Amino acid sequence: MNRVIKNILSVFVLSIAMVNAFGQEVMTLEACRKMAIEYNKELKNASYKKQEAIAQQKVARTAFLPAIKADATFMMSAMDDINIPGGFLPTASSAESAQRGEFTGLSNVYSPGMSLEFDNLNIISGGLSVTQPIYAGGKIANLNKQANLGVEISNLGYNLKYSEIIELTDKAYWKLVMIKSNIELAEKYIEMLTEVETQITEMYNLGLKPASEKLRVRVQKNEAELQLLRVQNGLKVAQMYLNRIIGRDLNAPVNVVNNELNVNLIHFEDAVETALSERNELKIRQRQIELSKYEKKIIMADYLPQLGISAKYSNLYVNDIIENNDFKFMLGAQIKIPLFQWGQGYQKKKIANLKIKQAQTELTNTADMVSLEVLQVKTKINEASETIKIAKQNITEVEESLAETKASFEVGLNSITDLLNSQADWQKAQSQLISAVAHYKVLQTIWERVTGRLNPKGL
Repeated sequence: MNRVIKNILSVFVLSIAMVNAFGQEVMTLEACRKMAIEYNKELKNASYKKQEAIAQQKVARTAFLPAIKADATFMMSAMDDINIPGGFLPTASSAESAQRGEFTGLSNVYSPGMSLEFDNLNIISGGLSVTQPIYAGGKIANLNKQANLGVEISNLGYNLKYSEIIELTDKAYWKLVMIKSNIELAEKYIEMLTEVETQITEMYNLGLKPASEKLRVRVQKNEAELQLLRVQNGLKVAQMYLNRIIGRDLNAPVNVVNNELNVNLIHFEDAVETALSERNELKIRQRQIELSKYEKKIIMADYLPQLGISAKYSNLYVNDIIENNDFKFMLGAQIKIPLFQWGQGYQKKKIANLKIKQAQTELTNTADMVSLEVLQVKTKINEASETIKIAKQNITEVEESLAETKASFEVGLNSITDLLNSQADWQKAQSQLISAVAHYKVLQTIWERVTGRLNPKGL
């Protein structure tokens, strides 16, 4: 293993086996992703929306089935009794005269009186009815198709939120990895300065170096320690941010680990085409266009003939009047044909067409934004890849320069300033590589998202 790789490993890679004295658990990237998915409340709401859409789909299915209804009525009368007196029936010269109320006298036919008592009159009715729609202008079928699309959109919405959470988690994770690696780098840099300080102090005590060089080393070391303090404070903030995402106590320590030295190359072939076919945002827009088209058909169904049939099995009981308890069967059909609504249907159709055009425009606009985003991320990845390459070259050069400067300093050919500058260059090069690799790792996740590949497994 060459010297460059040894130095990178010593700074950037956090060993899996390194667990602190408090028994702190090592958190891998996959573990953090899993915890974030389980904890995130927005993702839970997206899951609830999926369940809601499935329930709505089941409700829509019931519209195809007959509606069965049972009903019963009980009435008690509070009317006064009716008494009709008896008497002889009148006579008329003809039926027409009788209809006109022209009577000639009384006949010898006697009609008895009648008395109706309502104080204890009870009316009871009940029955069972079944209604089945036969044709509703395609409304029921289109409502079901809308419900199906609702399930698809809820799944796509869940995938979209999932990819956002994964990207957010990865950014927080690699930020923490970078800071921890920079802490190790700063500690190693301070060790190097301490060695130089010890060496200069010994030479100063022997009268070989002036006090100014000793003080210059001390100042450089103080600055390095201050830098370390700032990075350590940044570590606390980064830990709290990651803990908030994964649902842990904000002040809980997090020991992240990275056991990957080399970054994986990303293949850009057909990236835009893949994104246009796989991005959840575009799929949602496409489903919304379909929803708008079905909505138009549902609206127009109200202006088409509708046919339904019904059957009823019922009974009516009125004490002392109707006491036949036999149930009667009735079968009926209903047809509704809209004739004229003052242009209402035309205007509603126009509104529906405009909504379809709006959805199509939004799809086109989203597709343009997706294509642009893919190209932008591609440019950033190429830049990050070149940055890593240059950073590695810089490390090789600064290590050679540091070794030469140190050797020259020991024989008096270089000043302490040259040595301190060379060590500072070494630290800067190492830090740039750490930042470049962490940035590239985040860009890998972003690339998966922008090309539509960052979805839950099994969905």
